[in-house]
Amino acid sequence: MNRQEMIDLAKQIRSDEERPQVTPPHPPQATTTTLHVPTSVGDVRLLRHSPIDAVEPLPGFISFHGGGFITGTPEMDEPWNLFLAETANCHVLNIEYPLAPEHPFPVPVHVAYEVVQWIFQHADTLRLDSSRIAIGGHSAGGNLATAVSLWNADQTDPVPLIAQILDYPPLDLATDPADKPFFEEAIPAEQARQFNAMYIARAEDAYHHLASPLYAAQLDALPQTLVLTAEHDSLAQEARQYANRLQAAGVVVEHQEFAGQAHAFTHHGDLDVAFQAWHRIADYLKSVYRS
Repeated sequence: MNRQEMIDLAKQIRSDEERPQVTPPHPPQATTTTLHVPTSVGDVRLLRHSPIDAVEPLPGFISFHGGGFITGTPEMDEPWNLFLAETANCHVLNIEYPLAPEHPFPVPVHVAYEVVQWIFQHADTLRLDSSRIAIGGHSAGGNLATAVSLWNADQTDPVPLIAQILDYPPLDLATDPADKPFFEEAIPAEQARQFNAMYIARAEDAYHHLASPLYAAQLDALPQTLVLTAEHDSLAQEARQYANRLQAAGVVVEHQEFAGQAHAFTHHGDLDVAFQAWHRIADYLKSVYRS
């Protein structure tokens, strides 16, 4: 499949994507403001979710949505990010990063980091406490979050990210999806191959640590980390391995696996279990903000 055929297929997938999403049982007491951030590929939308009547500088959580690198928008996470803003008393900064195959690796990582830098540069305007900003994401967004953390750790003047939250992330794009653990509820291997091929334009890039963080040589400079996995997810094994590697490198790691759950359970699964996971994220944020 050539690049134009991939673009046409991605557009079709986006237009066909209508999966029911679970939402918080009660409307969160928080608000949304849309901002536009200049980047190397043009302006990028940034949704800022804030507690109602927030006045003082608050901590922040930079969030990346899922969608296999080729689909998704910040709106898919908006109800739950409003929940996090209210529950953790923070600003949630929800980034609309450029999608593949129109923007293959490493463009989304580069742009994501540009937006992260912009957030720190404009912390006062955004009413952020720049000493208490965490980063995270779901599925492909979890990959981008830890890729940004890895790239940030390599900079001579890194921004002070204090934690990362990785929710069922794909962290090994080099291994054939058919060779990963199989579950009936898991993402079909052929679909996973398509998504990976759309994101990774050159086969050798699949082994790059910013595409497949599991292959990163150095992890010791990364911030404390929460990893969430779903037992019946073909990606759970690589996320567990990453959590173990972080811990071995001296990073403080918390890992929770949700029994019997499939990939994307926080968005498309059972409401009670999703609510448990989102509370886990909120509690983790409150903990790192206090420390």
